[in-house]
Amino acid sequence: MSADTAPIVLPAANPYVGPRAFRRDERLPNRQQAAREVADLVIAERVVLLHAPSGAGKTSLIQAAVARMLRSDGFVPTPPARVDKQPTASGNRYVHSVGVDLLGAETPGLAELTLAEIVERMEPPLLDGAARVLVLDQLEEVLALDPTDGPAKEEFFRQLGAALADGTLWALLAVREDYMGGLDKYLRFLPGRLRARYRLDFLDHGEALAAVRTPAGEQRVSFVDGAAESLVDRLARARVDRPGGGDDWLRSPYVEPFQLQVVCRTLWRVASARAGESFREIGMADVDLVDIDRALSRYYSHALTELERELGVSQRIVRDWFERDLITARRFRAQTTRSPVPGELGARVLDALEDAYLIRIDSRAGTTWYELAHDRLINAVLDANQSWRHATLDPWQVAAYEWRRNQRQRAFLLTGDALRRAPQPAAAGLADLEREFLVRSRDEAGLADARGVTNRLALLAAAEAVVIVVLAVLLVVLT
Repeated sequence: MSADTAPIVLPAANPYVGPRAFRRDERLPNRQQAAREVADLVIAERVVLLHAPSGAGKTSLIQAAVARMLRSDGFVPTPPARVDKQPTASGNRYVHSVGVDLLGAETPGLAELTLAEIVERMEPPLLDGAARVLVLDQLEEVLALDPTDGPAKEEFFRQLGAALADGTLWALLAVREDYMGGLDKYLRFLPGRLRARYRLDFLDHGEALAAVRTPAGEQRVSFVDGAAESLVDRLARARVDRPGGGDDWLRSPYVEPFQLQVVCRTLWRVASARAGESFREIGMADVDLVDIDRALSRYYSHALTELERELGVSQRIVRDWFERDLITARRFRAQTTRSPVPGELGARVLDALEDAYLIRIDSRAGTTWYELAHDRLINAVLDANQSWRHATLDPWQVAAYEWRRNQRQRAFLLTGDALRRAPQPAAAGLADLEREFLVRSRDEAGLADARGVTNRLALLAAAEAVVIVVLAVLLVVLT
């Protein structure tokens, strides 16, 4: 077939995974050296603690790179197991959770099995000379799910230590580094007290460039000179407070994988739509067209839509919580101990928001604090909320939020026809902010009316005084 008659091969689907972890059947576009170092450390030390900041990519590294390397080296890693399942009527909730991930929830007598027995029952059976690697991901959940179940935590680590004691089982344990201190009291149960550790950070600029270029290159799409670098430079900006007041966005040495994937997925969609069938290159114009804040706004709104669909929690409640509790009037990140909604549902909402990399959860001195995951999300959240309100709420409700955003200034209260069209403050179903806004608006309107009456009376009195003076003058003249 000649070049003139060869079919045009278009790039396949969007090669950027977006805001989720890389899976076992996907190729990690970077961090091959880090993956090799982790795999070698597991082989050499047998029990390894992999720690990293939230959102640095531990799960992706394990699933898409480390596990593959361990298999190539003759080891049999388990699928990453977590300890996040609900408590059971009997047995240890954390051990049972691992069993659900490794054996399946329908396994007879699962709640009574020890961790060692769970690993022994895994399929397929090990061949002679092979060694299994137990992979436990997000181990911080043992510490965070229930702060009151100390005996259950201790029993879990006892069983983990017992399973590792005979030297035939290897283990890779992944944990958020801000929870590492909580592991100290349980180290005595584990072989070597977890002395073998590996820290994974956010992406450096070289790793970020590889994450930008490689997926596109595999689709035979290239970046023009400077385009990928420009995108990484924008993603690496961090907000820094100045000692004398004010703030600047400065170049950071790191990029967060979550933000990179969200923005690159948007970039691919924009560039491919612009180029059509000739899509073979991503240029500076494509990069310049991608609004990072808007891409994050779209992601935030999509995450809240999914949250509303899955948990039945009103988007409005969650959006209000983000804006009221997590962002200051000066557009800085704030921390709160309050959940968007109370009770168990609130805990599920917070877990979902953390899993979506929208918030970070931090426990200090027995108190749990919540904050935005990144400064980049501040404008994204505010812009998305404003757009959602204009599209969803009545004008007077939008005005209530503008009043709050502007420090409740009198100038932003309702007046005239807008106030007459708004409901009464006693109407059912109003949010606290709306009720306060309507009360203040009507009070201010009443004061304005009173001031108007007073002014009119004063004018009448002044007019009467003028008339009296004029009449007095006329009387004098006539007499």
